[in-house]
Amino acid sequence: MDVFLTGFPKKLLVATSVLVIIAMVVMPSEAKPLEHKIRHERRQHEALALTKDLRMKPDSRVLEHRRRPHRRQNVLPQTKDSLGLMRLQKNVHLDRFKNATRKIIKKLKNTRRFFNEERRILNETREYRDGMPDWLPTINFVDIHFYNYKKRGATISERKFAYLMPKLYKSLMQYHDIFKLLINVEVDVADDPFCSYNKTRHELIGKTLQRLYSTIAEIRENMGSVGVPVPQVSKSKDLHILEMKVDAPQCLKNDYIAFRAYGNLLNNWYSEFRCPRGKKVTENNRRCREYEDKLKEKKDRRSKNTER
Repeated sequence: MDVFLTGFPKKLLVATSVLVIIAMVVMPSEAKPLEHKIRHERRQHEALALTKDLRMKPDSRVLEHRRRPHRRQNVLPQTKDSLGLMRLQKNVHLDRFKNATRKIIKKLKNTRRFFNEERRILNETREYRDGMPDWLPTINFVDIHFYNYKKRGATISERKFAYLMPKLYKSLMQYHDIFKLLINVEVDVADDPFCSYNKTRHELIGKTLQRLYSTIAEIRENMGSVGVPVPQVSKSKDLHILEMKVDAPQCLKNDYIAFRAYGNLLNNWYSEFRCPRGKKVTENNRRCREYEDKLKEKKDRRSKNTER
């Protein structure tokens, strides 16, 4: 073995030099991928940690963005609901009177229609002397139609209901009492034609009484539902004039007067509800215009008589 002057073996020195050269060549090329690999793994770890943090603790701006629509949804619906509730409470009171009036008008319309249809069954071709006996009630539709509702403290629907319904109730009660007497009238001498008529008149008066009772009950019920007191109606003192035992001509005359007056009463009441004064319906509806013209004529005639 060859030895340098320093005493280090020559072959060992050569082997060490080769290893150093190989390490210098190989290590940089392997160190770079290794460094890249470590850096890549560290980035993945940081990315996963950031994603987890975002899920666990969202950004304050994201929370603010999410909360704003929620706050608006809490405020706006409450405002709309409160306004709707206020309107509902305001209209409920008014609707009570309108609904009660509507039910009574419908009942009155049917009562009027049935009576006019069944009245034609009777033989009214013969003419009888017209008259206004004392036992027949009178209803002043001139004062009713031209009544001034412009008062404070209540709505127009309440004032009209409180004024009209007691008068309607009283007038129907009066005719109910009249027909209860007429159905029990006895005839002294009756021939065969009158016996046939008498049977028909009993049927008509019986049905009229049934519908009158039903209409009166409807009015009473709806007046009670809105808190309007039902008036006490006493029997007319003049009903004793109506004789309960008459001859055939007098019976026919009484029937004619009562049926004609009751038919006019139903027509006038129905027109009064359907043709209120000061409404455009009076101008556009021929029947309403004729009804108001008739009442204006009576009012003017009354004014002239008063001036005299």
